[in-house]
Amino acid sequence: MKNIRIIILSVLLLSVVLWFLFELNKSSDEYLYGNSYRQNKLVNTIRLHKYGITGEKITIGIIDAGFYTQHTVFKKAKIVKEFDFVTKKRTTANFEHIKGMDHGTNVFSVVGGYKVNELIGIAYDANFILAKTDISTDRLKEEENNAVKASRWMFQSGANIITTSLSFNKFDNANYYFPYQMNGKTARITRTADSLVNLGVIYVCSAGNNYEEQWRIIEPPGDGFKVLTVGSIDKNLNHSFFSSCGPTVDGRIKPDIVTPGEGVWTANYLPKLLPVFSWNHGTSLSAPIAAGIAALVLSAHPELSNEQVINSIKSTSSKSNNPDSLYGWGVLDAEKAVSFYGPAFSNIPSLINHNNKLEIKTYAFSSYGLVKSSVKMYVLKNDGAEEITYKMKEIENNFYSGSITLHNAKSTIKIYFKAKDSRGITTKFPSGILGDYFIVRKINGKFKILNYD
Repeated sequence: MKNIRIIILSVLLLSVVLWFLFELNKSSDEYLYGNSYRQNKLVNTIRLHKYGITGEKITIGIIDAGFYTQHTVFKKAKIVKEFDFVTKKRTTANFEHIKGMDHGTNVFSVVGGYKVNELIGIAYDANFILAKTDISTDRLKEEENNAVKASRWMFQSGANIITTSLSFNKFDNANYYFPYQMNGKTARITRTADSLVNLGVIYVCSAGNNYEEQWRIIEPPGDGFKVLTVGSIDKNLNHSFFSSCGPTVDGRIKPDIVTPGEGVWTANYLPKLLPVFSWNHGTSLSAPIAAGIAALVLSAHPELSNEQVINSIKSTSSKSNNPDSLYGWGVLDAEKAVSFYGPAFSNIPSLINHNNKLEIKTYAFSSYGLVKSSVKMYVLKNDGAEEITYKMKEIENNFYSGSITLHNAKSTIKIYFKAKDSRGITTKFPSGILGDYFIVRKINGKFKILNYD
């Protein structure tokens, strides 16, 4: 009888231990990101997500062959616009070209997907504009024309970043382009992409998958002068065997940078053929990772120009001092890129109401070392006539808190933050395209952040 009790107690104890370990594991990064942990870790986005730098308020346009937006991974995705440039419909699913819809779903999920313990995209809180431009599995000249129209439409629709993973090298119904034309001046899609960069857009594209083929060189619009062309690396940070190379025919280094494109965890849409998620390959997946990192940089530093965003990415990549024709400026490092132009704050601070006090919390971070005493909050009251400075207290690593007494406050206040890094560079947040302040308003007895101003 005594032995039975011991066995029962041992089983119960083991069950408790296993339950505890399971619950503990659920809070780990590995559990949260599922199989997408590796691709996020390789480009250093995990801590940024934890700090609330997730692409909020930045708009990314994706040009592809179709999207299955009903996929479970897009339940939280903020799709603000979509359009099919083939059928002229305001939906981008493509049940006539299933392979194409699968491709677009792969691409979109890498940057904008979110499903705990499965896949977390690089900039999952961004806004997304989707355009379908492909007609079929064949590569047709009309599809380049559609991509040109889609690019212009996205710019007019307010996209900050445009990314495409479609290839426009050779056509089945037209006798062009050729490798010797990869000079940044010939392909129509390339010229269009560069023209939009001149207008302020960040244009990101895949380098292509023809390294081992006769074509070999980067593909349009990747030969552009101002586009950010992205090649692929494997899990060991080595050049992927398929990733097209440079230089351009006029001698420029391409690709510009590299990100994971070999063994990337994506959402799928191939009914009865593949599971809902799986590993996929191609520079098609590298481009949205880079576009997502550009969105993280811009969400943390909305005052930056598109040229500065690209500079922050290239200057902090692994081969920035010695770029070459396989890796460009190297593997992206999102943390370094986000803090290249100064410290970064959470995209949106958190508010806690305490009777007559409002506690405001935010992360403040820099890869170059944060001057902790410099983290301050500025509160504007009485329509901006009164500005009060609050020194914020670090309550956890890189997590800061400040409290405002509210008994004299009106129903609306404005706040912003400042911090300095070890290089002496100061960041004010928000700024630039997001405006100068967070608007904090009292609604039903509680303060809430409504918007930027």
